[in-house]
Amino acid sequence: MKLFYRLLVAFSILSAFTFVQGQSSPAQKNRREILQEEQLKKLLAKVGVNVVEVRTRNNQSQAHREVKIRWTDSTNAPSNTQGRPSISAGEQKLPPVVSLVEDKKRSGTLPRHRSLELSPTHVFIAAVDETNQLRWWSIIPDPRVVRGEFPTATGELRSEDYSQSNFMLTVAFPDDPKITNLRFYKPIWTGSDFDLKLLAIVPVR
Repeated sequence: MKLFYRLLVAFSILSAFTFVQGQSSPAQKNRREILQEEQLKKLLAKVGVNVVEVRTRNNQSQAHREVKIRWTDSTNAPSNTQGRPSISAGEQKLPPVVSLVEDKKRSGTLPRHRSLELSPTHVFIAAVDETNQLRWWSIIPDPRVVRGEFPTATGELRSEDYSQSNFMLTVAFPDDPKITNLRFYKPIWTGSDFDLKLLAIVPVR
């Protein structure tokens, strides 16, 4: 019985130690935010967007807006071997037609991205004020790309990405009265770093 209690105490101590080790200290969180801020400054300076200081961005609204956007893409995507449209590196030739069709206010804050992980298969969203200052940002899967499964000649299913040109997109962002527009960017890999290609601007005020 004594051995059982000793093992139980030892397990409890080990679990508590593991929990504490897994938590980030305030200093670690601050360093992570500063590093993320520097990455954002470098990335967005190329497209004329200024990044505010971490301490200013931390005061997020306790409410958020949920907007629905109608997106009509001008993509002239080439067809693949089975006749279905497929997306390519230079797919966007003309800017899409975008319009705000619904705007709702919701309670609660939005989760923050812990790291700036860009990818050619994602879209970077920047919420910007009238002075071109970043108020909020997010990264989402590219809404223009849809993954489907199609049967091959042998009956097997094959996954394939293809583009959609007309769709509805829902975006949630902080209820910040200074935000005037949402800017959608496509991350483009240059071989050593990412650049941002502007896809669309949606006025929200």
